[in-house]
Amino acid sequence: MRQRPSYSALILKWRASTAARHIEVSAAVLTNEAFAAALGALSPPSKVALAVSGGRDSMALLHLCVAQAKHVGVTLVALSVDHGLRDDAAREAAFVADTAARLGVPHQILVWDGEAPASGVQAAARNARYRLLIEAAQATGCEALLTAHTADDQAETLFMRLTRGAGVTGLAGMRPEAMIAAGAGDPLRLLRPMLGFSRAAVTSYLNKAGQDFIDDPSNNDPHFERVRVRALLAALAEQEITNGAALAASASKLMAADADLAEQEEALFAACGGIFYSWGGVSLDRWPAPGASGAGGLARRLLFAVGAAAFVPNEADSLAAVERACDDGAATLAGALIRRWRGRLWFVREPAALTGRAGVAPSARVAISGAILWDRRFVLSTPAAGLEIAALGIEVRAALGHRAGLFQGPPEGLPAIPVVYRDGVLIGAPTLPFMAPKAVSCQPLISERFARGCVRFS
Repeated sequence: MRQRPSYSALILKWRASTAARHIEVSAAVLTNEAFAAALGALSPPSKVALAVSGGRDSMALLHLCVAQAKHVGVTLVALSVDHGLRDDAAREAAFVADTAARLGVPHQILVWDGEAPASGVQAAARNARYRLLIEAAQATGCEALLTAHTADDQAETLFMRLTRGAGVTGLAGMRPEAMIAAGAGDPLRLLRPMLGFSRAAVTSYLNKAGQDFIDDPSNNDPHFERVRVRALLAALAEQEITNGAALAASASKLMAADADLAEQEEALFAACGGIFYSWGGVSLDRWPAPGASGAGGLARRLLFAVGAAAFVPNEADSLAAVERACDDGAATLAGALIRRWRGRLWFVREPAALTGRAGVAPSARVAISGAILWDRRFVLSTPAAGLEIAALGIEVRAALGHRAGLFQGPPEGLPAIPVVYRDGVLIGAPTLPFMAPKAVSCQPLISERFARGCVRFS
């Protein structure tokens, strides 16, 4: 039941390879040789997928990768997403298909057939785009997905996060390598080999290559924050106040600082006797002394690990919540409950977030079909049909009877564990060894979330 802080071999490899990596932002001309060095630093696998929208950056990525594939024997697959949000989306995907065919690269058009939400369309489209790209990449045997983010994208990201008061982790921006997954799927490497090159360098490369590209009209729509930030950064550059290369260089340095902080937080977790539990909780034998370096970062990572939030909570709020629990016995934040119990400090999923409270409806039963991501905290899978998954709920004693006494954590940890139903009858709890149904396997993601090791799009 107990899990010491260990991550999958894939996550460990990613952490080791990115901890000390720096991105040098160059003002030099983008050439095949310069790109080869940037791509080689990421140690790409033998088969990769390219996310190609038809815009200037992704068309440059396609050309650059074709040039490298001939020399290093890398197999390429180009992927385009037709999100259907604009009339020209299908035309743009067809343009990429024609270019890929001319360059001898297999290409697929992926269509988002989901219904666009009434609000948050851009976020929903991004989520769907990555999910489709990941699934297609893995279906074609690719071990990595390459995107064409540039130094200008990095600078804009840093500036937008700066306006929100982000800390070191947020200001570190986009990493040259990350791990991503489509819902319950296996993690996939995400590589960004163009982070060290400016958009101007990309445009110059395309002009010399004689390659057309399509400018998305939304790139000039001031309704979008990134477009407004882009215009503001251009104005600042004209006034010689700052420029994209300088901001991107700052992000690279902050990336190294963030890696150092992460190591410090994990050392603090170990020093405080931290334990992960397969049912979704975490406990410490003590909390660090007031003012301990790394305590705030550790607090927010623990809350993110168990609370199932989409984003890591604010550091100051997280530390305040933990300190409140140390003083008062309990506190809640970001979907997590912190409680002192039997001499340890526990972090568990807040029961009311799943069982219902004012303004929050109880979570519904969900059919298990193959593998599913449940509450962002577990991957559950089964070959059987007719099974449903739900939170156990507040009637713990009635459901478990005397077996509730076998649970290793505080009573508040039980209502949020996943349980399985067949024909409306509870048949087991996959995270509890004494109640695990043979038909269902369960992979807890608590340590993965604590490590910030993988972004899952569902």
